[in-house]
Amino acid sequence: MMEKLCGSLIVSFLITAASADDRLGPAEETIDIQSGNLTVQFRDNSASPKILSGVQSLFNQRDALGYDAYDPDGRGASAGLNFEHIISGHQTPHNKFTPRHGRFTLHRLLDQNSVQLVRRAEDSPWKVSSTLTYKVTAPHYIDFEFCCRFQDAELFGEREWALFFFANYMNDVAAVPLHFRGIKQPGDEETWIAGDAPAGPADWNTGGTYRHVDAAPLKYDDDVKFRLNSWSYNAPRFTKPFYYGRAARDMTLILMFDKAHTPVDEMRLSLFKFKLSQHPRPAWDFQYVVHRVEENREYGFRGRLVWKRFVSPADCLEEYQTWAKNLPALPPANEPSS
Repeated sequence: MMEKLCGSLIVSFLITAASADDRLGPAEETIDIQSGNLTVQFRDNSASPKILSGVQSLFNQRDALGYDAYDPDGRGASAGLNFEHIISGHQTPHNKFTPRHGRFTLHRLLDQNSVQLVRRAEDSPWKVSSTLTYKVTAPHYIDFEFCCRFQDAELFGEREWALFFFANYMNDVAAVPLHFRGIKQPGDEETWIAGDAPAGPADWNTGGTYRHVDAAPLKYDDDVKFRLNSWSYNAPRFTKPFYYGRAARDMTLILMFDKAHTPVDEMRLSLFKFKLSQHPRPAWDFQYVVHRVEENREYGFRGRLVWKRFVSPADCLEEYQTWAKNLPALPPANEPSS
């Protein structure tokens, strides 16, 4: 049941992904929210993959009037905080784009500045139920929370891991790289890294993924065809779970997460450049990885998106540090239930 899905994460929203059905408004195709400087449109899956779910448009009316953070042209490749893939370590056609197909309903929550996308296990080829909850917070934030539960661990095969991929298809940017705190090589001091996802690795395909300093690479079967999101660079590595990018109009998009790497799960930071031959519009993406899938156990993460005028790298770091310091602690994670 969806009301049990996120019991361990309930403190992060006034109305969380664990909300009972009577706290959800009716299903809607689109919901518009204005809070502080931001005007945001959220969309369900009813027109996907032609029009994607998640954040369909994002405007900062004070700092960049009329400038959408996300690509305004390619509707099939334009959205933010879009749930794009669930990926395993074995070959299956379900490794590509399954969250973009099928029922994924959008509901307004009681506080009026929050919405929730709800995916039932029976609507997922992976038998994964999930919710994505978004809260538009003044002056220029979108707080978000992802929660999921697996009903059939055998679908993820002998490798046992599950990768959840989320996309941000940007409008024109001033600079392509992701900027994060990390190390260039083992033993180095932490510094600012500008990760531009260079070619070179065997499975490189227009971009790549950076993992945490404590994380190991994911292993996948030799016959896996869809590899571009599963491999990761051995160096550099990130040390703090956030990054910023320099957008046009002197704007910055900052993404931050409540975890980096644990024995249970981890975050990974991705950059893809498949539009760069025509437009300076990279995909500033991220991944959530569950290391060993267990049935009926709750998994998830919390994050914050910042869309504002760029000040400095130090200001971006301060945004992350302030958010992380004030983030409510979570109760102990639930064990698998029978």
